[in-house]
Formats: sequence, structure tokens, C-alpha cells
Amino acid sequence: MRYEHANRGKAFEESIIMVNEIYKARGKAIIAKVPTEWIPIRQGGKIVTAKVENKSIVDFLGSYKGQSIAFDAKECLSSDRIRWAELKEHQQEFLDRHYKTGGISFVFVSFKGGRYFAVPWKVWEYGLDEWQAGGAASIHIKDFSPEWKVPQGLDYLPIVDRLFRKVG
Repeated sequence: MRYEHANRGKAFEESIIMVNEIYKARGKAIIAKVPTEWIPIRQGGKIVTAKVENKSIVDFLGSYKGQSIAFDAKECLSSDRIRWAELKEHQQEFLDRHYKTGGISFVFVSFKGGRYFAVPWKVWEYGLDEWQAGGAASIHIKDFSPEWKVPQGLDYLPIVDRLFRKVG
């Protein structure tokens, strides 16, 4: 079952990659999947498995309308909630620093049933802080703002424009 857990978000990430290729082809944005560095484990000269060499900072990085963009994609097995702990500490640190230096930072969440949301980093950070202070360990889908909702085709840049871009 570990294999399934490791590849849980693969289809979601591949869908984002396809959308990003469309953005790139249309000259709208350049946003790429950040590769994970692996070390092959050999047995008798044959590669039998691999382990992560360095943790990836976040899943996607790029540029949109002259502004840096960074986000992590999280796919939930649940249809109605996501745990704050789904975002690992090194990812939290990166998104926070990216945001504080003027970048667009968010968590792209996929729920069972094809519901997608771009959760602003500041909202996620607030939830993390509340959880660490003894609050709720997760956020329920009913608490997601309708303005975070991304349509089925995963065209997320209109949401980025509405939520994150500075006007003017």
C-alpha cells in the first residue's frame, strides 16, 4: 500500500502539468513541476529501489505576469476535509519565505469528486498556527471560501488574478 500512498497525487499533478503546458503555449505563464532528486539503491549492480536524496521545496514554481508563483498540490482521499499537516515543514517554510519576499504562494487542494481549491498561503498558515496552539487539525470543505474554487478544467490563473495579483 505504500506505493499507492506515494503516488496518491500523481494524477492531480499530471493534470496541473498539462494545464501549465497550455499556459506556456499561449504565453500566459511559465510554471514547472519541481523534480524530486532520487538516489538509486543498488544490489549487485542492479537498481532495486530508490530513496529521496533531497526533499523538493514545493511541487510547482514559475512566473506569471512578472511575479514569482509557488504552490504545492495536495490530493485528499477525503471528500470533505484536509489536514494542516499534509504540508510538510520544509514546504511551509518555503511558501512562507516566498510569500514574504513578494511571491504568490498557495496550496492547490484536490478533493475526491473533482473539487479543486487554491488556498492562499496566509489562510493555510493561520490554520497551521491555530492547530499548533491546540485548535482543529484540519479544515472542512464547508469552510473553504467560494472564491478559492478552481473549475473542473483546473484553469487556476483566473483565481490567482482575483486572489493574489496586485492591481495597478
